[in-house]
Amino acid sequence: MKKDTVLKKLKKHFENKTYARLTRKKGTFEGISTGFILNMSQDFILLQESDEFRILGYIIIPIKTIKHVRYNKNDKTYERILKLEGLLSNVKNKYNIELTNWNTISRDIMKTGLTIISECEHPSLNYFCIGHLKQINNKSIEINYFNAQGIFDKEYTKHKFKNITKLSFDDHYANVFSKYTIKN
Repeated sequence: MKKDTVLKKLKKHFENKTYARLTRKKGTFEGISTGFILNMSQDFILLQESDEFRILGYIIIPIKTIKHVRYNKNDKTYERILKLEGLLSNVKNKYNIELTNWNTISRDIMKTGLTIISECEHPSLNYFCIGHLKQINNKSIEINYFNAQGIFDKEYTKHKFKNITKLSFDDHYANVFSKYTIKN
């Protein structure tokens, strides 16, 4: 799908508050994100994810990684079921995130104090980092990462903005896990 078409479709979903199925691509990686676009700029969207008839947390996605936007009969049925289940009332933008660039996004997310998940899904890099956002630099963020046992690293993990394909926050997984972390 052409970039102009992607932008038009994203804007339509944002304005109409309709469910969207997004195909994202970076390098040879291709993935799907689904949910509701709560805010957008020329370069980023704020999506409240939905999966398995649940309304989930928030993700920031660079628009340049979105290759296709879908809203077909299957998606309309899924959205109709969410509505009948009374779940659409859970779709709301609780955060004021300025989507100008990664610096403004990171500053606003840092103010929330929430645990984040920063990902680069490109196969040659393929990183997943969960923790607290500690530093914002011109070209990167630094995260106090905690491992699968909930133990924080002593050193911060740096992620370059150019490599981030998805930045999640106020996510059930991250919120629950962060309650049981261990400081070294």
